[in-house]
Parts: sequence; structure tokens; C-alpha cells
Amino acid sequence: MQIKDWPDIPFWEEIVKESNESTFYHTPLWHEIVVNTFKDYFIATKGFIFEDGKRAVLPFIQTKTGGFFKGERHLKSSVYGYGGIISEGRLSEAHQNQIYNYITSMKASVSIESNPLYEYTLPDCFSRKRDFIHFIPLDKGEKYIYKHFSKGAKSSLSKAKRKGIIVRTIQKEEELLAYFEIYRDTLKRWGNATRVTYPEELFLNIFKSAGNAAKIWVAEKDGKIIAVVTIFYWNQIVNWFHGAALQDYFDCCPNNILQMEIMKDAIKRNYHYYDLGPSGGIDGVIKFKESFGAEKRELMVGHWKYRWKKRDRFV
Repeated sequence: MQIKDWPDIPFWEEIVKESNESTFYHTPLWHEIVVNTFKDYFIATKGFIFEDGKRAVLPFIQTKTGGFFKGERHLKSSVYGYGGIISEGRLSEAHQNQIYNYITSMKASVSIESNPLYEYTLPDCFSRKRDFIHFIPLDKGEKYIYKHFSKGAKSSLSKAKRKGIIVRTIQKEEELLAYFEIYRDTLKRWGNATRVTYPEELFLNIFKSAGNAAKIWVAEKDGKIIAVVTIFYWNQIVNWFHGAALQDYFDCCPNNILQMEIMKDAIKRNYHYYDLGPSGGIDGVIKFKESFGAEKRELMVGHWKYRWKKRDRFV
């Protein structure tokens, strides 16, 4: 097996485009956005070419430098999203074992958040943490999806329309100022329930660099932006990345109409799944997603802790 340290961009992009398992979080573009946001992060992606000609990539961000006085380095696949192996065609267990033998031979601790929709199995030597996502199949169409809304979700959608809520995507960088204001308001409301806080620069870099792979949707009331959502588009999958709303406008139900319009747009563009992502353990977020008839799928996060001793081998 040939190893490629941080594969050249064409190699990486070819694998991402050929892989049924890839998401936007596996792309070189997402990794470039992340390292441009976090100046102490580095791309550490590994590429693999097997003797039978099959090719694979395991995207990584190095989040801790490592070294004698700094401790071991830490590799994450991926930051704020799904990681794990992507390949041209399905890899055999033997192929996967070769990759993991190499990964666990590195002097680094490794975290892999597997893609819940197309998952390769993590080795038993990885400790595992279970979470879940919600997703909605889009291929059955708008009418089928709406039929499976809860009574409350249907009522909220109708109310948003009566209140005159307008949904659109932002086109100007200065509109992100409203996004940041709404996000700060949301963080105050969630308080200690917040698991992850995103820097505002991340959304600015997404808007500037992601192109057609991302849209920032907003809901407006009388010209005022009252709710925002960042959505990624890749490989027939729509990924909900982040959202926030002003509490003072909850009676307008902006989040309900945002979700409906995002799904309608995705259906017209022939996307297969709407991945609403994990919910951070927040009950209200979970109930909101399930009100749209969203299905659960297990999300597996694996951790490998490097130790100075004989390692497990995969055969």
C-alpha cells in the first residue's frame, strides 16, 4: 500500500467525487475553510493506493501539534462534521485493516466521527461514543414529507405564512452581521446546554469560500432577519450545519418555514437526503426535528489513544 501524506488536491478531489460515502465535510474545501479559521490547525489528510489499484482518503485535521514537550499530537476526522474513510468503490475489510494499521502506527491520538448514512466499521481498538442524528429522505417528494409532519408542525408552518415570513438566501457579506447578532442571542438562551460554540469567522469563511456547496438561509419579518440557517450541499445530501433564531419572534415560527423551504429547494434539485445532524442533547431541538417526521440514525464517534506499547494489529 502506498501512503500519500496530505494528497495533492486533484487526488483528494477525485476520491471525494467518486465516493458514495463522501460528504461536504470530507472535501478539501471544508478543510481549507477550517484551517483558515483556526490558525493553529493543520491539514493532515492521508491518501492510500492499494496494490490492486483501489484508492482511498482519510481526511484529518491536526488540532494539537505534539512534540516532546507538548505531548502527543491529535488528529480529528472531521472537525465539526463527519469524517472517516472515503474511497473509489467499497473497500474490503482487508483494505480497511491496512489503513487502520497505518493510522494506529502514527505517534498521534485519533478521533473519527463516522458518517452515519454510509458508515465503515471502526476497529474494536477504538473506544466508541454513541450519538444520533435525524434525517429526512427527500426522494418521496414534498407531499409525502408534509403528510408526516406533526399536527403542531403543520400549524406552525401555516402560522408563519400568515405572519408574512419571507425565506431567502443571503447575497451580501454585510448581512452576516445579523447572523452573528442572532447567534449571540441564541447562545445566551441555551446557556450551559451549549456543547459547541462556533467563531463568527467560520461563517464568514463559509460565505466567502464555499460557493455552491453552501447556502445561508434567512427568515425575515417586515424586512428584519429573525432566523438563520447554514446548509451544506454535496453528493445528493443536504447537511444542516447550524441555525439560530431570535426568541422575541418565536411566535412567528420562522424555523418551521425555513425547514420547509430548504426541503422544497433540495427536492427540486434532486437531493436524496436532508441530514439534520446531531442535536447536542437539547430536548427542544430533538422534538423540533421529530415534528417533521425525521428518522433517527446512530452516529458513532471513535477514539484511538496512542500509547508507547505494542499495538493491536488488524489482519
